[in-house]
Amino acid sequence: MITQLVQQLGGGPVAEGQVITADPLDLVWRMEQVLDAANPWAPNPAPAGPARVALFTEGAFSTVPMLAQPAWDHLIYAYAIENTRAAQILARVVRAFRGGEGLGIPSVSTQRWLDATEALLFNAHNPVSAWLSTSNVRPDAEAVRRNAYYRMFGMDLAHGTDTNAPYPYEKAEASNRTFVALLEELLYELWRAIENVRNLVAGNTTDDDRIYRLAEQLGFMLRSRRQNALLSREELAATTAMGWVELTLGSNTPVVIDLRAQATSAADRLRVIGERVGLPPHSRANSFFAMAQELSLVLRALEAGWVTDSGRAWLLYQSTVPPALPPLPAGAVPLGTEVRRVITEWAAASGRNLKERPTPVQVVAAPRPLPKR
Repeated sequence: MITQLVQQLGGGPVAEGQVITADPLDLVWRMEQVLDAANPWAPNPAPAGPARVALFTEGAFSTVPMLAQPAWDHLIYAYAIENTRAAQILARVVRAFRGGEGLGIPSVSTQRWLDATEALLFNAHNPVSAWLSTSNVRPDAEAVRRNAYYRMFGMDLAHGTDTNAPYPYEKAEASNRTFVALLEELLYELWRAIENVRNLVAGNTTDDDRIYRLAEQLGFMLRSRRQNALLSREELAATTAMGWVELTLGSNTPVVIDLRAQATSAADRLRVIGERVGLPPHSRANSFFAMAQELSLVLRALEAGWVTDSGRAWLLYQSTVPPALPPLPAGAVPLGTEVRRVITEWAAASGRNLKERPTPVQVVAAPRPLPKR
């Protein structure tokens, strides 16, 4: 939601400044508005009743249009950003600024950032908490996010607690444990296809049917965790929190300046801040930042079922629309550029060579039908 809000405000430093200095309650109201506009429970009534609608229409961003739904990133975006360990590092920053003057005197802009960060990341009390994915039953926001990551992707974060102990959270029995193997198999096939885009002679190894089958199975797997719009609320909360993290580190924002962590990339700023608070980030943080948006786009496409047959497999490896093709699914665009970035950065982050395949993954036809939510 944070990335989308910046874009909806026109993008660039001015829009980023509007969001990074916003009142935290205005950001909370925007989350309410975004969830209500997406109406994940359709055709049932939207989540917000008249009282909540009256409140969020008073927010500072209530008149900013949402041109696409859902107006937030896929959960994989939050996973990629959180795997850098940025949230835990920023928690130490908040604790240090709120508990003393060891990091210096925060500017007024940084104090505003602290208010919003405690609200969006660390469960500070708000006048309305309906958007939150936490409660007295599940009070730890990071544990809730880890539970969602495990259910959707079968993956844990690469780090434990900020003291390096195993992080306690509930691991659901129903989880997509084969997601990583299937995704990496798809990326391998897509790399072969990208290599052969301009190959007009013999030896073209592109396998559109296998790409379609892998995309179909991944789409089914992701949708199986979303029946009746499960995880929508958790996804919005997670991607908003991690979008705030990325916005914080994406430029030399007031808190970055106050921490004397100015640099030319989010990963370098995070590294310097980590040094200031004594907690190192993931050694491949740059790759996670670099592919977060592209991963989100690719998984949204898979979940939406853009690749309906082998004749649409090209959507995942071409960067332009080939001539003389039938109309595309609503919202579909070629994702070849994004897929290439994901292949490069996933390989760098995981240490696995996606351009070679030691053992093929068996693909089975996905059951049908299943709602595409």
